[in-house]
Amino acid sequence: MLTQVITIIFNEHDVRVLGLASLISLICAFAAVMMAQRARESAESDRWRWLLKSAVVVGGGFWATHFMAMLGWDQGLAIGHGFWLNLMSGAVMIASVGIGLYLATYNRTKRARLLAGLLVGAGMAMMHYIELQSLSLQGQVATNSWYNLVAGLAALLLAGVALVVMNKTYDRVRQLLATALLASAPLALHMVAMAGTTVSPDASLPLPDRLFTDVVLGFGVSIGALAVLGFSLAMVVMDIHITEHQSVEVSRLQSLADAAIEGIVVVDYGGHIVDANPSFLSLVCHSIRQLRGQDFARYFHDFPQGETVTNLAERAEHIEETTLLSSVGEEIPTELFFKCAIVSGEPHNVVIVRDLRERRAAEQRINYLANYDVLTGLANRQLMMDRLGQSIPTAQAHDQKVILHFIDLDFFKEMNTTVGQQNADQLLKFFAGRISSVMRGMVIVSRIGADQFCVVQEGVASAESAELLLERLRRKLNQPFSVAGLEVKITVCVGTAVAPDDADDPNILLARAEIAMKKAKAIGRGNYCFYEESVDKAQEERRRLKLDLASALEKGELFLLYQPQFDCDTGIVTGFEALVRWRHPALGLISPAEFIPLAEESGAIVDIGDWILDEACREAAQWDNPLRIAVNLSPVQFLEDNLGSRIAETIQRHGLAPERLELEITEGVLIEDEARALDMLRALRAKGVLLAMDDFGTGYSSLSYLRQFPFDKLKIDRSFILNLQTDPQALGIVKGMIGLAHGLDIPVLAEGVETESQLAMLRLEHGDEVQGYYTGKPKPIDEYAALVQATAGQKANKYVPHGRLA
Repeated sequence: MLTQVITIIFNEHDVRVLGLASLISLICAFAAVMMAQRARESAESDRWRWLLKSAVVVGGGFWATHFMAMLGWDQGLAIGHGFWLNLMSGAVMIASVGIGLYLATYNRTKRARLLAGLLVGAGMAMMHYIELQSLSLQGQVATNSWYNLVAGLAALLLAGVALVVMNKTYDRVRQLLATALLASAPLALHMVAMAGTTVSPDASLPLPDRLFTDVVLGFGVSIGALAVLGFSLAMVVMDIHITEHQSVEVSRLQSLADAAIEGIVVVDYGGHIVDANPSFLSLVCHSIRQLRGQDFARYFHDFPQGETVTNLAERAEHIEETTLLSSVGEEIPTELFFKCAIVSGEPHNVVIVRDLRERRAAEQRINYLANYDVLTGLANRQLMMDRLGQSIPTAQAHDQKVILHFIDLDFFKEMNTTVGQQNADQLLKFFAGRISSVMRGMVIVSRIGADQFCVVQEGVASAESAELLLERLRRKLNQPFSVAGLEVKITVCVGTAVAPDDADDPNILLARAEIAMKKAKAIGRGNYCFYEESVDKAQEERRRLKLDLASALEKGELFLLYQPQFDCDTGIVTGFEALVRWRHPALGLISPAEFIPLAEESGAIVDIGDWILDEACREAAQWDNPLRIAVNLSPVQFLEDNLGSRIAETIQRHGLAPERLELEITEGVLIEDEARALDMLRALRAKGVLLAMDDFGTGYSSLSYLRQFPFDKLKIDRSFILNLQTDPQALGIVKGMIGLAHGLDIPVLAEGVETESQLAMLRLEHGDEVQGYYTGKPKPIDEYAALVQATAGQKANKYVPHGRLA
């Protein structure tokens, strides 16, 4: 039975509603104990009044407890509660409580109190069964007689013992025990009885009519019950303690006034100070003897003219801010509240004086945080934009200009890694101080990002002033910074926009200054550019292209071409490189050099890279000739933690041998986070795939990477092959790279082979593989069907000039 009771509590009841019912029951039981105590102690003339109140309040409270518990009973069906039967159940509960408390009050023997408790418990049982009959729902309700018997006995026992214990309620232990027992009676009755109650849904029965929803009923009943119980308890407590409360009220109020943080001043009808608490005395730096009889208004610098304290108190006025003058000359911002009060039996005025110094300091701090950068102390973006919003219209009205310089530090992230976060912050402070020292006249310097700053020149006669400021900034930044014992040289890229020439809206002006800065950054570090409309159009086209690229994969606009790779000496095909192309519906074919950087910026390269890998592996798995398939990996893809598992899943899905997949990686993936990238490379190598370093020779740390990780192939960048015949230095570099690779036992592939002479020179220098327009252009794989279907050693495997198959 206990298991069944626990089950229905958590599975067939809303625990939150049960909790509310328990709270009402607990408050109701406590009210019963307190009101019974008050009835016993009252005179005969008042006793009936207390008993009647107790019957209504406690009986109604127990009815509300049971009603809330019934509302929490959830059978997944709409349940209606009959009004008249519910009213009858409440009346039965009130009557049983009234009779029970009457017996316990007028006859205090244990037998009488037990009988009184049994009557209350019986009333609870009757209330339950009447209320159960009031339910209407689409189903048949069946009850278990055994559970009903146990439920009734539980209510009788708990209520009976509660009223027996209730006799000596000044004993706190007895008081709490009686409260707990009595509060448990209706809850135990409901839980045990409902554990034996089952509902069989019957769709043939009509839906019950419900005037109010369960939420409305529950809210109304609970609020009403808690309000009545709370009010009744308050009356009991006030009535019990009123005498002793009156005796200590004066001293208590005095203690409260002395402990109050606000100043409290009692003022007579003539405006003279009668008394004050320590808080006010500390504000004015006077003793109470010095203050008594003084005019209250004299201590306030801007007290309302023509007003008296009495007039303000009668209207309960509130002065938001006025200045208090202390005896030591300090001016303190204060807030005043006026009211009338009876003090020592006579009418007086009371003034509450609140010290506003802490609030004003907090407001100033909040205002500072909202408008200034915490690290550098410069204005932040919001303050700068507000100033632009004011200065641009003013400049237009006076035929002047406002110049906005957008400053971005070059390679600050790398610098941050080099010198450490704390030293980087210190460097930013030094930088902010230095650019501030350069500025003269009406200039605002702000920090709008981690390594981005803005300078606003206001009220400028011509745009030439911008060039003068930029030149001063350039000279100032030529001097290195000293941070943590290191000399650090900073360069910046600056984009400049002029209002109203370039824009008269602050947001547009800032955007155009940023466009100019990005143009400067594209040229190289340490550059300055002014905004040009043509650059803006290019940026707009770039943004539009980025949006189109987001859906290009779904629309099937991306496709793959394949460029063959050949053995340098034998001319036998060794593999293909998969190259992605984009056929834009309006712009036609778009170069990968144009759309791949956009994909990397937007993050679309991850989905595109997965598609390329999947498509290339699917295609290569169909070839009779087991050639390698080379796929480029973007540095952005290396940020994905599950890259290795995705690659392994792809080659397994298509049945491609891992050693046939060659992943080409640029040095960019190693520069960003070398340790993480090397871990990823080792994880990929463990999957069995081959790894090639693409664009070998163009990075500044290729040798260190080769030392840390042995690649399966090095691809010499096409820029070296292009000048092989005309530039002796290029030939020397190629010789050196081939020699270095062979010394490390790593094969070399030369990209960009476009002439027979280049091929001959690579053969002479013992290059391993070649790839380029001379040996085979990027084409659909169908055009290389003979290569991928032929078996090794056949003539069809060899290249001829310009990719014409022999």
